[in-house]
Formats: sequence, structure tokens, C-alpha cells
Amino acid sequence: MVSIARLKEACSHCLPPTVAPYHAVCTPPALVTRVFEQATIGRDVRVIGPADLAKFMTDWQGDRNATEERATSLMADFNFLKSTASRALRIPGLSHSSKYSLSSRHSGSKHGQSAPETPTFDIATFLKFLLHPEFNGHRVPVSKTPTDDMNAPLSDYYIFSSHNTYLMGNQLCSPSSTAPIVKALLDGCRVIELDCWNGSNKRIDVLHGGTLTKAVPFEDCVKAIKDNAFTTSAYPVVVTIESHLDLEHQKEAARVLNKILGNIMFVPPPNELPPQSFRSPEQLKHRIIISDKPPGDALLSQAANEPEFAQQTLLHEVVRDPSPDNRHEHRHGRRGKKKKLRRRQSQIAESRIQKLPSGKLGDSGRPAIANDPAFDELLYIHCQKPTEMATEQKKGGPLIKGQHAIMANLSESQLDDLIEDHTDSLIEFSKTNLTRVYPFGLRVTSSNADPMDAWEHGVQVAAINMQGRDRPVWISKAIFSRNGGCGYVKKPDILLPESNMDHKSLMNLQPKLELKVTVLLGTDWHKNYDVFKKPDYFVKVAIHGMHDDEQKFKTHVCKRSREPHWEDEEFVFQIRVPELAILRLEVREYDRIVRDDMVGQSCVPVTELRQGIRAVQLASKKGEPRSSKLLCHFITRTL
Repeated sequence: MVSIARLKEACSHCLPPTVAPYHAVCTPPALVTRVFEQATIGRDVRVIGPADLAKFMTDWQGDRNATEERATSLMADFNFLKSTASRALRIPGLSHSSKYSLSSRHSGSKHGQSAPETPTFDIATFLKFLLHPEFNGHRVPVSKTPTDDMNAPLSDYYIFSSHNTYLMGNQLCSPSSTAPIVKALLDGCRVIELDCWNGSNKRIDVLHGGTLTKAVPFEDCVKAIKDNAFTTSAYPVVVTIESHLDLEHQKEAARVLNKILGNIMFVPPPNELPPQSFRSPEQLKHRIIISDKPPGDALLSQAANEPEFAQQTLLHEVVRDPSPDNRHEHRHGRRGKKKKLRRRQSQIAESRIQKLPSGKLGDSGRPAIANDPAFDELLYIHCQKPTEMATEQKKGGPLIKGQHAIMANLSESQLDDLIEDHTDSLIEFSKTNLTRVYPFGLRVTSSNADPMDAWEHGVQVAAINMQGRDRPVWISKAIFSRNGGCGYVKKPDILLPESNMDHKSLMNLQPKLELKVTVLLGTDWHKNYDVFKKPDYFVKVAIHGMHDDEQKFKTHVCKRSREPHWEDEEFVFQIRVPELAILRLEVREYDRIVRDDMVGQSCVPVTELRQGIRAVQLASKKGEPRSSKLLCHFITRTL
């Protein structure tokens, strides 16, 4: 069989040219043309100056601080950048062949002249300006300091949390390493999870027990955490240790933690073992907190206890849901082969795991080992399954508060059951305690559940497989880009202890904000997606958030166009809890036979969204920025 690569090589003479870093926009959106013509009506030379740009920024972009002086500075900086940009940094926009193009005598002068002329934009330059993310990005710049009050108890905040942080890839056969721990911390994660097992010669191994994953030394992980804990954020890091250690190895773990972390480890006083209420992030700044976690059930035990949930999960993981919202990226050539190989390896590993004796699939059947006092005294956050709590928790019953603040440890299915049957108890428990939900054990490819299911019910710690590249990872990164990116975000007032709203009241909230989204055009694609024809792009526009706030739309497929326009489609969202709402824009290239290509995505908190005509730079599944971008029109209105 002839490979795609050879076919491309043989037919290279008929392939479209490689996409330049920035290519000329042929047709400006009608809205941009209308705005420009209104500003220049009655003028012999169609240009706008600083006063026009300042008026546009005020009237259309919602910038109440726009002044002519600031507009002059922006225009001069942009003209200077445009005039000095190299080929690799070429600014996107129109070719200057339109009727609005200017001769050089009308262009803004370069920096360094003794008497610079007043800068001006023709429509070509104006569109380039609008398409530049640094000059006209769609989100408010991330604050360098937290914008939320950081003096409330930990239980008042959502906390950016990772799951099995040490794994490089899937949950069954990938190696363990300190690299994903470092990356998680640099990405802003504040909860790091380590699964600790007995090794030889008192060595402690960190690995996903009962699988084919390779171990990394516990000491190396602790060093990596210390070295990178406060690079991104000064607020506390919680190291969650799932202990499968005997007493001797627990003593060794305590020795390692004390030796490496020293004074930056928060050792709680005896009257806070556990505390009656948690300290605040501000009080725990620059401190590393140690938490335990109950050993997880064996994979086969999880499947046996929750057969329906296991079947649904495996269907998603192995067979894959073919619906448009769950299609995976298709790659031609070598990348496609590598992806198929990785998928096949995961399936083989899963098959091998199922054939192992049940004793190798976890430690759910082993006798419980008491904690060593030297290790126990380091624990500030005590994590327990509902069945282990001091207050009586009936299986399938509501969560009941105790006298001390702890962290409840819930599986995906337990969370679903509580949401279905005991929603009020979950919300109330999470007002003064921490609640953690972790991915189901059979999510073998490191996929994730929707964290919004947890957050909208007050659950603070939605553990995410950061090794994955799915939407829950994008949503988590977006929500925690708020509050200065410090890894802690204050829960909405309706979920705080001062609120007396029950679940029924939360379900009947009235909309507080209206958001209108129009995707004007797409441009500057980072690659060609079709070999023998122009691409067929479409955009998914969605809000992720509180129950009724969640809505999903998509534009029509703009067929055979490298410059798709969707100006005639406006999407309207009524949002009840703006603090939790995330706007997702996801561009795909339609394929009739194979899966649609993933072009790029952008997720931004609605509270951080700038209104007006804005540039949206897209990122890959991994979050890496791409040259591909959209020009969108956003309108927000308080209801």
C-alpha cells in the first residue's frame, strides 16, 4: 500500500503552497468595514487618527480609559512594529491593494524622528491592528497579584489539583518521572499527588501500583516539588500522599520530608491534628502542606463494584465516542502512525492488566496499616473516604459534617450518586470541609471527567490528569487563570458558608449576564489540512459552567475557504453564575470520511473577557500557542 507521505511527495506539484506565518486577508469583515467607513465618512483620504481610534475603543471595545494620548502611543508602537517586523514576525492583515490603501506620505512615521507625524491607519492597517493578539487580545491581561480575598479558610476556594502527577502518559504503562511534577507546578497546580509504595532498602517508590508503570524515587519527587513549588505562585502547595507504606517506610518518608523540605513544610500544632477549621491561603503562603489519601481500590474491584460506570468508561476509553464533540484529532503520515501505535499499546496494556491475578491490581484486600506517629504528625489535611469518617456515613447516604475539618475523598461515581440523591448534603459539607473527586481508575488514557460537575456543587479539589489533552484540562487551566493565576479561586458567594441557598434555589437562579458571540473570520492557519482542496472550517462556541448556563453551538461549515467568514451567525448566552462560566472557542476542519481535524482552541473565563471586536489566538490540545486565530465580536450586558 502506498503511504500518505509517498503520495504527497509524488503529487507535490499539485499541492497548495505552504501557509505563510501570516497571510493577507482578502475581504475584511463587513462589521470592520462599516466601523471604518463611519469613522472616515466625508474625508478625502480614508484614514483614521488617534482621536478616531480612541472613540472606537470607547464606543465599541468598552475601554473607559481610552484617551487620544493612549491611542497615539498604540498606533505609533504598532506602525513601528509593522515597519520593522521581519518575515518571521510579519503582522497579519490585508494586502495594500484595496481602494483604501495609502501612499507612504500618509503612513505614520518611524520612531526616532525629531518631529514625528501623527500616526494614521488605513483599513488594511486597522484590520492588522484588530487581528494582533498583543494589541487587541480577547481577554483581560492576567493580574500579577490575586484579585480575590485570600484570608478565608481553604475550604472557601477551588484549588488547582492534579491526579497521579508523576505519570508521563497513560495510567497503565507509562513511566513515572519528576518532569510532569515540575510542569504541573509551573502550570499553576497547587495539589500534587504521589502514590508511595515500599521499595527495597527502605527506598520509597512512586508509581501507579498494580500496573505496568515504572517507578521514580520518592526523594527525587520531593526535591522537584521544593525547587519549583513557588515559581508560579506563592500560595501553599498540598502534597497528597497515597500511602501503601509499612511502618518502616513511613518513618523513612517522614525523614525525607523533614530533611528536604525543612522549614517550608507546614507542621500543624497538636490542636490542629486535624483542625476545627482550615487556615487561609494567606496564612499558609510559601508553605508546603502534607495530606494523606486512602489507598485506592484495585482496578478489578472498582469495575466489580461499579459495573455500569466501568462499562461506560471503558467504552469511552477504548472504543471512543464517535460523536462530533468527542472526536479525536486525526493526523496523516508519521504522526497518525505514532498515535495509532500509542492507542494500540494502551489497549494491549489494558488487556494484560485484566489477565493479571487480582492481587496485583491493587491492595484493597490487604490489612490496614496504622500510620507511624512521626509521619502522622506531619499531616494537616486528613483525607478520608466517606466510610472512614468519624461521623457515621451510611453507604449511599448523605455526607455528614464532623467536629473537625477534613477532606472527603470521592470517586466519580460517588460524586454522581451524591449529586443525584443528596445534593444539599454535598454542598453543605463542602462549605467547611474540603471535598476531593478523582478520575475513575479505568480512565486508562489519562482522560478526565468534567470538573464543572464538582465545582458547581462546591467541591474544591477536582483532581485532573494533567497528562491528558482533553477539554477538562483546558477548562481547568482557564478557571485557574483567574485570580492572578495563583492556583486558588474563591468560590461563588452562593456556595460559601454565609449562603443559605439550597440546591432547589440554585437551580432557579435568574440570569445575571448576557453574552453575544459572533465569529467574524478565521485566518493565519498554522498548516494546511487538506491535500487536494481548500479546507472546510467550522467553529464550536460553548459555555461551560453552572448547570443551566451550559450551552453549545457551532457555526456552519465554511466549505473550501482559507478565509472563512461566519458574520451572519450570532450566538446568545444567558449566564447565571458568571464567576464559573468559561467560554470555549474550538476550530475544526471538517472531514467527511475520517475524524475532523482539531485546528485549535481557546478557553477564557467570561469574567475576564474583553468586549468588542477582538483577536482570539488559538492553542493546540496541549495548550501551545498557534498562529491560527479568529476575529470575534463579543457583547456583554448585565441583566
